[in-house]
Amino acid sequence: MTNNILLLSLFVASIVIIASLSIHVSFVSLFTNAYSQALTISKDYNKQQQVKVIEATGHFANNQIENGSVTWIQGGLWHLAIYNSTNDGSNSNGGNPNNNNAVKANFTANFTMVKPDGSLSHEHLVKNFASNNVIISGGNLIVTGISDIYSNGNLKYNQVPVAVHLMGKHHVLGLTIDTNKTGRHFASSNEIFGTLIYGNGLSTIEKSQQQQSGNSTMSMNMMNNMSSMSHG
Repeated sequence: MTNNILLLSLFVASIVIIASLSIHVSFVSLFTNAYSQALTISKDYNKQQQVKVIEATGHFANNQIENGSVTWIQGGLWHLAIYNSTNDGSNSNGGNPNNNNAVKANFTANFTMVKPDGSLSHEHLVKNFASNNVIISGGNLIVTGISDIYSNGNLKYNQVPVAVHLMGKHHVLGLTIDTNKTGRHFASSNEIFGTLIYGNGLSTIEKSQQQQSGNSTMSMNMMNNMSSMSHG
């Protein structure tokens, strides 16, 4: 009887040891695979890093107007970031997004809409914005892309064309949301306007206006010279 108990104890102990070794091997294998994947991701990231060159955030203070009447009052927050993708982690174009074909933009917004009489208040969230179409010219930054729009926490409109217009010199943002994809919920004769609270890298936008003004002045001088020559 004693021998049987001893054999049973040894058998149980061997099972526990084998199970422990098996768990240890599985854990080591999982850890090794995860570490290997992390290294791969890190290598890929180092090959093409994203450098933030412009960032702006602010709030909305807007009346949505249609047919000359205020249909909605809108207020909330917005955030815009422009990134350059570089091969060596450095911003080789001097911070000008227009010089890089790998420009990415990210835009998020959270605002409340309410009727002028205080009724039908609800909240919208603009997220999952995707765009690599960034234009800087004449003191303006224009980004067009696709975004999802949530209403009171639920996805309401999927893959909606959105245009973001940042007037860098005047520190005003305009947001235009496609009316057809949103059942004319954001139909208005004006953009959803907001003002700037914080901005970084906006000098790039302001310089584009100075360059355009310089080109206009140069063109005017050339026209005046040509006119003087023709009358000389």
